[in-house]
Amino acid sequence: MIRAGCFFLFLFLASTGARSDILVSSDSIDSFRTISNGWLSSVVGTESKFIESPVAVTARNNIVYFIDDRLMGLYAYDRVAQSARSLKSVYAKLTRNPARLFLSEDNELFVIDSFGSQVLRYDLMGNFIARYSNPLNLNSPVGMCINPINQNVLIADSFYSHLIEFSPSGQAIELHGFKGAGETPAGNHIIGMACGEKSVFIVSKFSSDINVFSYSGKFLYKISRPEARNPTAIAVDQFDRVYISDDFDDQIKIYDDSGLTSRFGGSGSDASHFRSIKDLWIDGDELYVADNMNRRIQVFLINPIVSKSDSNAN
Repeated sequence: MIRAGCFFLFLFLASTGARSDILVSSDSIDSFRTISNGWLSSVVGTESKFIESPVAVTARNNIVYFIDDRLMGLYAYDRVAQSARSLKSVYAKLTRNPARLFLSEDNELFVIDSFGSQVLRYDLMGNFIARYSNPLNLNSPVGMCINPINQNVLIADSFYSHLIEFSPSGQAIELHGFKGAGETPAGNHIIGMACGEKSVFIVSKFSSDINVFSYSGKFLYKISRPEARNPTAIAVDQFDRVYISDDFDDQIKIYDDSGLTSRFGGSGSDASHFRSIKDLWIDGDELYVADNMNRRIQVFLINPIVSKSDSNAN
């Protein structure tokens, strides 16, 4: 169920040395009631489950979609009702984990199937819409964004370390940021990709930079990130602040275009601490964290950027 937020967060973090003025603990999802669809819900009833091993998370408007590789399922969790329905047909199409999830502004669910070398597109009821694959250029997809102008799908491939652009219907169109082309490579063993309003952000295992590209595939700039030694996931908020989970110290490192601005969390099972973060997702002013070994999804409120004029007025 959802537990109440921890309002003593800042005092607690001060004592551990993991301080952040950007994130505030809100909720923790560690169990849920499963519900059946249609008339069966009144016959079968509900069953309580505990989250065991969350590996992917996405959310919009208090509906949280997550993959649990120990429960072997994909669930749509309603934070208000504290119940979830299983998307069995969608999960069954996965080759195997690891996989990532992406939820579009049009409320369509994308399953990024790394081992299956494909991305699958569904409506929120689990009805199949389109498949994105390309045997020559898509081997291990790990992240994606949708171009807000033309709705083309940009997919980051970990094996080839480039971006491949597809039409909405699934036709491969163009490659971006590939090696040996006289351009800046998208990355070196890409871990994840996050979507800003005007650009996409890419984090790689064997690179000390966050590479930033336009939606048209043009390289824009780099953000130095040597502090994140073993990145596992990336997310970007509405202010283009970049959040990277680091498996080295179980922290979330937060960057702007000048570099590191804040660290958050640390190893542990208490609120606002983590053990093996597998995925990050931002919906509006909330950050969702797949806190794998703690068997939960933590939710944090994101504080806005306070300008100097605003702080002086206060």
